[in-house]
Amino acid sequence: MSQKPNVIIFGGMNALAASLALHLHPLDGEPLVAHLRIVDKFSMFPPTTHVLSDFLKLLKEREGAVEYRQANLTVASTVSKCFTDPAPNGQPYTHIFDLTGESTHDRPAEVQIAQTFSVSLLIGKEAAKHSIKAYVRSLSSYYDHDTEKKSYTEDDPDGWTPLGVRGTWWHESVRALASIPNLPLVVIRKAYVYGPGVPRGDVTTCILLGLVYKHLGEEMKFLWGPKLKKNTLYSQDAVRAGWMCSQWAASMTRDQANAAAGVLIPPSGDKSVTSVPDVVAPTETVIAPVFNLTDDGDTDQDLLGQVIAQYFDIKSGFHGAITMQLAKLKFDDMVEEVNELHTSKWTEIITQASPPVPSTPLSPYAPRYQLERRGFENQRL
Repeated sequence: MSQKPNVIIFGGMNALAASLALHLHPLDGEPLVAHLRIVDKFSMFPPTTHVLSDFLKLLKEREGAVEYRQANLTVASTVSKCFTDPAPNGQPYTHIFDLTGESTHDRPAEVQIAQTFSVSLLIGKEAAKHSIKAYVRSLSSYYDHDTEKKSYTEDDPDGWTPLGVRGTWWHESVRALASIPNLPLVVIRKAYVYGPGVPRGDVTTCILLGLVYKHLGEEMKFLWGPKLKKNTLYSQDAVRAGWMCSQWAASMTRDQANAAAGVLIPPSGDKSVTSVPDVVAPTETVIAPVFNLTDDGDTDQDLLGQVIAQYFDIKSGFHGAITMQLAKLKFDDMVEEVNELHTSKWTEIITQASPPVPSTPLSPYAPRYQLERRGFENQRL
């Protein structure tokens, strides 16, 4: 029987890190790893971000096998200690999950550079100094997928156009990691993730809107067309696939991984990035193994609306041509107007519940970016 690996998860405590930890070291099953170290900026006792109760239970009940560190990952010496501080079993950490990055859509370039690009690059460079076997970079699809009828394969160059400042620096972090010599990198590019451990996000917001329109007694109507891609991924499937990809990367060299699943990662196209140290020059060819992670549902707005409407026993549909034209002209104003309605009714729902729910991470507030298009093909996986 092969020895179980030691694993480090960097970042992601406000997203999938807790679910991944519980998959690798379940409370009621055989662990997949020997020792697990999780590192992020948040406190766990008390928690300063929403976190699964089972994860807190895991930290308490598996203290010798699961370790959480609150740390500032912008500091190189701190990142180094995450690798060099020995695990209780004396074995090195060989499988690294990089879930770091600033996910808030309206952060300026300076924040994205410091919290997304530089942090990921620090971890990747440090990892390359050690005997690691797999480096999994989790990538949210902050890309401009502007067609309703098309899904994007990993090697489709049209699917690699970053959307906004956030998209640019997440994308450039992947190019930088892919350029680190001998780093056993595999990139997982996720669709809309929903489920346990994901209190925010596009699908979660749509589900909550179903409850809001049930409360209003009105039809839930979407902007844009019914065929707008909204490819989805259940959180438990996301972490399972991430673990499988780490095992895949660990079974071969980086050159072999590139040969099997490598794709060209083009430059972001933002000319301003070249002034930032360590950004890979646009003229350089960058190749990395990439897997799109999405379920087989090929979900679009029509299917998403139907499922939610059926569950809440409401009607779902789409706005007419006049509203669509107004949305194009005054999109930001319309988004804020409907958000004001949704959040006020949400407050009624949680305060009038029995018992009341005065504090919850759930919210039907839909930022502008949540109306993005995201279509993937997952045939490679």
